[in-house]
Formats: sequence, C-alpha cells, structure tokens
Amino acid sequence: MAIKKDFIEKMDQRELNDFLNGFRSQKLYTVNASINDENYRIPAKIRLQQEGDEIKVRLHPIQRLHIPDQFMGHTFNNDEKAALLNDRNIGNVIELQDLNGKKDNYFIGVDTKTNEIIPLKQKNITLSDSIKGVSLSESQKKTLMEGGKVSLDGMTGKNDKKFSATLQVDPAGRTISFSDFKQEKAQNQKQDKTETVKKK
Repeated sequence: MAIKKDFIEKMDQRELNDFLNGFRSQKLYTVNASINDENYRIPAKIRLQQEGDEIKVRLHPIQRLHIPDQFMGHTFNNDEKAALLNDRNIGNVIELQDLNGKKDNYFIGVDTKTNEIIPLKQKNITLSDSIKGVSLSESQKKTLMEGGKVSLDGMTGKNDKKFSATLQVDPAGRTISFSDFKQEKAQNQKQDKTETVKKK
C-alpha cells in the first residue's frame, strides 16, 4: 500500500492501533499526492479503508473550514453552524444517517488540524467514573454524553499539580477535551499573598 515499515514503526501505540482499526491518524504526515496530474508533498491525516477485498490508504489533507447546510441527512440550523465554527463542537447529540440509510445518535465536531467535520457515534464513547482523580456525578456524565460541557475542579495533572478545566467529548479525537485551564495552586498562592498584605 506504499507505506514503508519504518514509517509505521515511528507511530506510537495508540496511533498505530487507531490506524490499523480504520481511524484517522491523530498526527499530520507529509505524504505524496497527485492533484490534476501534478505531484505534491502535502500534510495530511491518513487512514485505512476497506473497499471490497482491497485495503486502501485514504488521505485527509488540510482544507478550508466550511459548514454545509446538510450533513448525513441533518440540516444544520444557525446556532449549530455557529457552534461548529466557533467552538469546533456542535455541543449536543443529533441523529444522523449513514451511507446505508441507518440512523444513529452522533456527536459532531471539527478536526482542528484538517478542518473536516467529524461524526462520532454516541454509543462508541464510554465515560470513566473519574477523570484525573475527580469522580463524575451522574448529572455530569449525562451532560457529557449529551455533548455538553462540564466544569471540573480539583483534577490532578503533571507533577501532582491541581487544576480545573472545562470538559467536553471531542469527536475528532474520540476522547474528552480539556479547555479553560486554571492552575489551582497558583490561585491559592495569589490568595495567600493577598491575605498576607491585608494582615500587614
């Protein structure tokens, strides 16, 4: 399939597993592409796709961000278009129809590296009971599974530092995204300084 062994060996384990299971790579790779009979080297995500008895490599190059009026049988309203353009996430779960006419519930997001619209079946996401050491309530799980945002305090990051952030299902990464980070330790230090000044 024109993919060399040393190229595969450079992938980390998750990247390799995703690639072998037909998902888009998380990273962009520089690949050879033929466009209008001319050869180019372009950055793109890659994936494997089965077509009949053949396995082919599909490229997902960087493209201009465009939100169509319709996508997989769903007509986007103005709020949904704005959410995809601004937040890169539609913010809820909607019913879509695949190429075989089968309907299912999906998260929808925009890949921040390629600008593609990415659907992810809701049933393909399983939430852990806790994230970064903080337990999720049933209400928080429900919000996340409906595509919404959840603010979580007291999470433990690298070097055992506590932080808070906003969480949301990321369809493009098939994971939970973190945004609006706040280092709680830094806040506590600032508060201690303020209290010291007041005491003086």
